[in-house]
Amino acid sequence: MADSTNAGSDTEAVVRFARRVSHDINNFSTVVRTYSELLLSDVDSSDPMHADIEEIHRAADATVVYLQRVTLFSRAENMRRAVTSADNGLADAVAELATEHGARPVELSLGGGHIFAEAGWWRDTVLELLRNAHEAAPAGHAIVVRSRVQDNTLIVDVEDDGPGIPANLLDTVTQPFVTGKHGVRGAGIGLAIVSAVVRVLTGQLLFEREAGRTRVRLVLPTVSAA
Repeated sequence: MADSTNAGSDTEAVVRFARRVSHDINNFSTVVRTYSELLLSDVDSSDPMHADIEEIHRAADATVVYLQRVTLFSRAENMRRAVTSADNGLADAVAELATEHGARPVELSLGGGHIFAEAGWWRDTVLELLRNAHEAAPAGHAIVVRSRVQDNTLIVDVEDDGPGIPANLLDTVTQPFVTGKHGVRGAGIGLAIVSAVVRVLTGQLLFEREAGRTRVRLVLPTVSAA
């Protein structure tokens, strides 16, 4: 089982770089989105160019979502923490994945527990793991999410039937912009976000491959609901 908590490469310099890149590219993508919207209103839907412009607009929208994720990574250290229900964040993340990819089945088993984290960050952290699992798993195969509390520790497992993380990337996969995927899917920010949040919460992010399945495990300290 590989442990990402010692990767240590998402340094302050990388965080500053991520913030600057996010800000600058957001300005560029705003121009692309605005003018592609204008072109779509001017070009008839029967025109072959209409489909090409739609593709440009979709790419601009995808860029905005990506920049939001980069911003999330760069601000993890500033998380405002409070006592948060682990179950609520898990359920909200699964619901959000359903709005994005309704055809993907998810088997959810909740085990209770509370953590000291901002609720929105917790939901988004789990959602990043679900997105990764969705991209890796074959169509129609269920993602399995299980949580339990053991010895004042919250353990959350996210499992899928995908091929797993390449062995040569296990030591660096939580670094920003490192990925084994290709094209737009290979942006390489999802696990960097998860790793940054887990580090702030003084937890562990573990990877395991067993019986043809990939398991990503979050191990976090629990707190009293009171």
